[in-house]
Amino acid sequence: MKNEIRICRALRPAVVPAFCFLYLSFFISPGWAENFGDISASADAMYSGNTFHGYAETRVTLENRSRKTHEVTLVYPNNSYGSYGNCITRLSRTVTLAPGTRAIVPLLQPPLPSQGDGQIRVEVDGRGDQNSIRAPNGNNHCNYYARGGAMAVAFVSRSLDYDAVGHLLNAGRIGFSPQMATGAPDAKSSGYQPASWMPDNRSYGRTNWLELDYATPQAVDKVLVRNTQSLASFGSVTLIGVSGTNIATLAMASGSTGSTGSGWETTYSLPLTTVPVKTVRLDFGKTTPYSIGIDAVQISGPSGSQWASDARASSDNSASASSYSGNSDAIENLRAEMPVTEWSGDWLAYSPFDVVALASSDASAMPPSVSGALGDYLQAGGTVFLFGQNDLPATWRASKKNSLGDGAEFNIGFGHCFVFPAANVSALAPKTVQDLRDAVRESARYWQGLPDNSQSANGAFPVVANLKIPARGLVIIMLAFVVVIGPANIIFLNRRNRRTWMLWTIPAISLITTLLVFAYSLLREGITPDTRIAGLTVLDQATHRAATIGAMAFYCPLTPSGGLHFDFETEATPLVHVGYDRSGASREVDWTQTQNFRRGWVSARVPVYFHVRKTETRRERLQIISEQGKLEMVNGFGAAIRSVWLADANGKVFQANNVAAGEKAALIASGNPPVSMRGGVGELLRKLNFTAHDDSFANDVTQFLQPNTYIAQLNGNPFIENALGAAASAKRTRAEGIVFGILEPQTK
Repeated sequence: MKNEIRICRALRPAVVPAFCFLYLSFFISPGWAENFGDISASADAMYSGNTFHGYAETRVTLENRSRKTHEVTLVYPNNSYGSYGNCITRLSRTVTLAPGTRAIVPLLQPPLPSQGDGQIRVEVDGRGDQNSIRAPNGNNHCNYYARGGAMAVAFVSRSLDYDAVGHLLNAGRIGFSPQMATGAPDAKSSGYQPASWMPDNRSYGRTNWLELDYATPQAVDKVLVRNTQSLASFGSVTLIGVSGTNIATLAMASGSTGSTGSGWETTYSLPLTTVPVKTVRLDFGKTTPYSIGIDAVQISGPSGSQWASDARASSDNSASASSYSGNSDAIENLRAEMPVTEWSGDWLAYSPFDVVALASSDASAMPPSVSGALGDYLQAGGTVFLFGQNDLPATWRASKKNSLGDGAEFNIGFGHCFVFPAANVSALAPKTVQDLRDAVRESARYWQGLPDNSQSANGAFPVVANLKIPARGLVIIMLAFVVVIGPANIIFLNRRNRRTWMLWTIPAISLITTLLVFAYSLLREGITPDTRIAGLTVLDQATHRAATIGAMAFYCPLTPSGGLHFDFETEATPLVHVGYDRSGASREVDWTQTQNFRRGWVSARVPVYFHVRKTETRRERLQIISEQGKLEMVNGFGAAIRSVWLADANGKVFQANNVAAGEKAALIASGNPPVSMRGGVGELLRKLNFTAHDDSFANDVTQFLQPNTYIAQLNGNPFIENALGAAASAKRTRAEGIVFGILEPQTK
């Protein structure tokens, strides 16, 4: 997110007619605005549903309808319910609104759950404890499952057939989906069974229904409904003919019910229909979603019986499937709540998605801000499906193209864009469909495989050499304290006949011991924090775009008062356990000046670890000079290069070592065979993982090179900021980086 807020042009209430003002207030605003004095506020989100990693965005539209400037602070959640595990209890941002202006203010929630009332507090000029608006997707981010059990998430454009994308990614058999009510009964017991259909449990007060189609229309005199929950006492069962006309409607409570080993069976008998039945519709009205579960529905008549072959519903509870079935390979589909022209211009808003599915009309309609954000999302490792188009948008520059038979895969930074000329999502070849599913699930498994506690994170990325508590020294001090304050003190005072002095000697000895423990710790560790930074960067020197995936770790003898400061383009994922338990800390984030991780993120003498991703425009580069048939390089990274391997346009490999920042060095032919288009940054990331352990590939770097690329190992990392800022010490910061560089096309 850029460090600015989009401000609409000033309104002039004295000039604009009243009806225009009402139109702007109620029809242009992305939600129903609430008024808090001079300020109106509304909130919206691009989607509704569960997400499991990345940053969840909520956009708040604020309007100052007065003639004076106001300062507005947004706080989410309005009321926190306390800390159960690692969570965010305060997410805030403060903006200043000039008279008669409107601002769209994004709130981005890092990948930890928020525990609160799902409301956003709106404080105007420091007041407004009772002012709040509903967060449209509140409490849905990282809130239900630990990262290890999270499913993949697909964000589907409104221009695509939502059901077709669901079939593409899950073969229509995701838990609790309508397709689970087709075929013969397969739920193993009653209750919440992923093998049955259940409506969205988060949607109270809505009308719920399920429609089932049958492959061969037939005359019907009996309908059997297999339930995993007791069937509702109100609602209806409607039989529909091939032409779509209702043939018969039965009260849901009119059936005869009996229990089975896996739930309940409800049988409805009726006079034989004179028109063949094609569809059965179950209407549940506003029955509580938790009370509905349909395993299978059978129709019977003189010609025989059959189970449903297809189904659709008002909603489904597929978001909860993995928690009941343990199926972490399921892919949840979230439909866009708004057209692509209104999507976010911030790449972090797309970071929770393992894939974004688009139509060709989206690519042509999206404004430059959205196109740029999706391009950055791809650079940072995202996946995009684009249907009905032959090539990429102009601003998404690919480093490699692979043919898929009925489409193409483009490598863009760390990400992949799959482009298909066919606009019909269902027209892809089975092999291509499987490749797409594998790509999405591989993305989700990457996040599931991250360390989820300090011990495993320290094993992968140690920040200090010895994290053991100095038990021996502390035990010696405490033993000395016990001896001195007890026997030694009493014997000494008895001999001096001054036993009443214990009233001041005991506190004095305690104070001296406390100071001694503090001094011991200070002498042993000091007060300067230790920082470790490492990362792999893809640098496209033609576009100056840099995408980085890496790790950051801190060990602070004293808790830093200012917390951590990340820039607006950085996704920082804490490597901690995510779940409902009593171990963990409540945390605060403020987006006013920077992405400020304030209270709760860093504690004294407790190591802290982050996975980081970012994309940005950078001027660092490796300048290549060709003079008299010899290649030379100039180190323009601002950090020393330990080693660099470069493949020219013909694939010939050159090497240089130990080049200081700003210095020139000759590139010497390495003797390795020429490289091809195999390898690349994807293979390099899989080899190194996000901690960028460069010692694991030092003897075989050329397997990752492609023509017109280079790999440089740096002593330092200019692409990842030290989040401690001024509190960090250069002497106690260990930074290293690896750059996969893509040279300008004209370089030979």
